[in-house]
Formats: sequence, C-alpha cells, structure tokens
Amino acid sequence: CTSIRPVVSSFPTQTSQKQGRKRPHPDFIKDDGDHKICSCYNGMVLKDSHAETLARRGLMSSLWDEVENLLQNKKSTSRPLLEAITSSESKRYFQLRRGTSLHMYISDNPCGDATIYRIRKPTIGNKESTDQPKTSINFTGAKIILSDSNGISLAKQDESISSTLTCTNAAADSKHESSQTVTVGREDVQQLGALRLKSSRSNIPSHLRSTSMSCSDKLVRWGVLGLSGALLSMYIPKPIVLSSICVSKDPRAVDGKDDLGQLDALRRAIKDRVENALMSIEETDKGWEVKPPQVAVVTDVFENSKSSSESRHENRMNKLADNTPISNKRVKKDSVCGTSINWHQASVQQATNAEVTIGATGLKRGKKPKCPADVVKTASRLSRYQFVLRCNKCYSLSSKTEADVHYSDAATYRKYKERTSSTLLTRVATSAVVGGGPLAGWVRSGSQDDFELPHE
Repeated sequence: CTSIRPVVSSFPTQTSQKQGRKRPHPDFIKDDGDHKICSCYNGMVLKDSHAETLARRGLMSSLWDEVENLLQNKKSTSRPLLEAITSSESKRYFQLRRGTSLHMYISDNPCGDATIYRIRKPTIGNKESTDQPKTSINFTGAKIILSDSNGISLAKQDESISSTLTCTNAAADSKHESSQTVTVGREDVQQLGALRLKSSRSNIPSHLRSTSMSCSDKLVRWGVLGLSGALLSMYIPKPIVLSSICVSKDPRAVDGKDDLGQLDALRRAIKDRVENALMSIEETDKGWEVKPPQVAVVTDVFENSKSSSESRHENRMNKLADNTPISNKRVKKDSVCGTSINWHQASVQQATNAEVTIGATGLKRGKKPKCPADVVKTASRLSRYQFVLRCNKCYSLSSKTEADVHYSDAATYRKYKERTSSTLLTRVATSAVVGGGPLAGWVRSGSQDDFELPHE
C-alpha cells in the first residue's frame, strides 16, 4: 500500500502480460475517427501498476489539477501543493509551496535492489533453538540489466549470472547509441546497487516482456530528476522530490552487523544512490538543488503486505509439519491482488475520486471495449494519454510565447516530451543517465510503445 498525500493510494498489484501476437492497438478500426483513437492506444495503457508508480502518477494528476486551476485563478483545494513563482516573464510558473514536503509510505521495500536484505530462513518442522535463527538473503525477482554502461556486461558475465533473457521492445541509453535490444540476467549471487527490470515470466516472448525498471531504481531517478516529469516542467521548472520514504517492518527481517538489514537495504538502494547520482551531475549543473530522501522502517507490520503474507505462509507450514501426512502438507499461499485503487483529495475532472484499474490490462475496470470509442472510456486518468490532454488544456489557458511548443507541432508523445521538457531538466537527465553514475544503463520502452498524439 503506497500513498502520497493528498494524491493517491494503491493496493499492491502485479503486472502480467499474456503470450500471443503483438497488439499495438485494438483491431476494430472502421473509419478515420477510429484510427485516430487506436493510434493513441499505447498511451491509454498503464505499463506499470506497482503501487509506487501509481502513487507518483497520482501526484502528477493532482499537480495538473492545480496548474489548471491556478491558470484560471481558481482556488484548487483547501490544502494546495503549489504556489506561483514571481517572474518578469509573461508566462506563469509554479513551485511546491514553501513549508510543504512530500512523504511516501510503502508496505514493503520497493522491488529491486531495496529488497535484498537478510531474512529469517524458513525452518519447517525444525526443532532447533530459535535463539540464533538461520538466515538467508531475500531474493528479488527483478532481472539485472547487463550493459556496458553500468559495468555489468555479457563479456564480463561470471558465475553470478545463471541465465539471460532479452527484451526487444526496449532502448538502453548509453554514451554512443540507443539499442533496441536489452539483455537481462537471472542472478545466483545478487549484486548490490545494480539496475534491474521488473520481474516477469521467462516464457513470455521477448517483444512482450516488461521493460519497466524496478521501483527501487525509479525512486532513485525521481529523487534526482523530480516527480513531476517532462510535460509538467513547462509550468513547474523546479524539481519536486520526496522528503522521506517510510516502509513497514518485514516480520522476517533480521538485523545484523553486515549492513544487510532491511533499513540498510533502503539506505543503500535509494538514499545512497541518489546522493551518488547527484554528485555525478553537480559539476554540470550547480543550480539543480535537490536533497536525497530520508528513509525509515516503522516497527508496525502491515498485515496485508507481501512480506507478511510470506511470513504467515511459513507459520502455517510449521504448524502442519509434524501433525499432517506429507501428501497433505501443501498450504495455499495468499493470492496477489490484481486490481489497484487510486483516489485524489480533489479532482477537477471527475466527481468520483476513486478509480479502479486492472494490473494485467493497464485499463480501468469495466466492460471489455467493443469499439474504439469504448477504449477511450477505459483509459485511466493516470495514463499518458490523459496527461497529454491535460497538458493541452493548460496550454490553451496560458499565455503563449515564441518558445512554446503546442502538441500539434509534434507527431508523437516521445517527440512532444523531448520538445517541451525544460532545458535544465534535459541537461540534468542526460548527465545522470548517460554520465556513468548509478543510473547509467537506464532502460526505457522502445519505439513500439510510443503513440500518436490525440487531435481535436
């Protein structure tokens, strides 16, 4: 469960993809109007339904609400996040209100590097003393990225990598070029501080495999570049970052003296990597002022978290170990929730603030679309498609300058982001991702994931 006040809260969910041929958009195109809708289909789908990602996108939606209201000189909410920046220019800019800070709560350590910490090893049926329980290192299902940019290449592969997979609908940013194929590996010995892609089944075709970075890596990127993204940088030039990240206690976690405790993992994977990335861009941009988030583990256990579920399963197995025949010792694990709920404290778009999305499809819960017009109705308010529409509306409300780029000037979403992103953000992002720091070798979706911009 993750939340950013007053933005969004999402139940944990796994994103899955079914095997089959690539479907870039629905195949029920009838006329030119249908084609325009279907050309935007990729933008309507949420590619990552992990709670941290939805929480961040919820913040972005809330910021668009406030920008839209401020441009119309309307009061946004009783507890606004933004305030106007005094400027001699005709165009209006905004920033996070002074005295306001953002904090994120997560029920489990974010997937990826932050999940590598020492846990109690299951001792099913073992009568040994529990004064010194056996321990093991928690294994992250995220796949390590093998790239020369981050120093982990196929040429240097050793016994720590047991097997490799490829993602063909991906692009790995490097100093020289952007490749359309990315190789990831399964680890026998986990490497600390490495970039990883989210877990997915190994039997999925390479062009359908997830290209979403792990939540640990995304939190590092947001800690360096800010949470608001490229489109919002037209109105919010200064980065908005988290002040703290708080995680519930894993009941299996074992704190030791080897820097592999749960809190140690959070510091290593997020705070320390943000600090290192900021040091790598400090020489390039002295004006980029952000601070790494503080991290903490609370003593309370969130009963519906993944780690709590694993702990309960181990306890059930222990209770059955001595009194049940071996053939009946299978204990069913708790099922993972396949839906997510996001809600806003205030929304100018919808009267109902709660929205339910399906992790496997990336669309709102509801009837299966039968025509392109139905597809638009299933797009989440957190989707890229909806953010483009919000951006276009804000553009129509703001004063125009020669430097402005209307989205009719760009054919695709990616080109529009590149043209609208502030010069400073672009320079810092290039320095952080390509410059050889902790984010070197970052993977983004390939051209197949891009989409044509909607037009009135």
